[in-house]
Amino acid sequence: MKYFQIYAWSDCPYCFQAASLLYKHKCQYMISMLDKSRDLLEHFKTKYNWKTVPIIVMKDTETNEETFIGGFTDLQQYFKGTHIEKSNCQSD
Repeated sequence: MKYFQIYAWSDCPYCFQAASLLYKHKCQYMISMLDKSRDLLEHFKTKYNWKTVPIIVMKDTETNEETFIGGFTDLQQYFKGTHIEKSNCQSD
């Protein structure tokens, strides 16, 4: 199974726009709010070499592979490209 992981802050409009976009495309996703976990947020910023939230990663539970997407704008570009596979999201 593939799903999207969003690392976010509760007051971040781009974080919620990312979740809305994934919902619109009928993708499975999970949001982790890191407001009270600054050390954990810094860990993910370092791990993915990303300075802002949201931090969006596509994860594959079968292969344990991760694909770093980026932020909200990068997620928009992801959906405009040819990256979407039927296994990632459901089609209408």
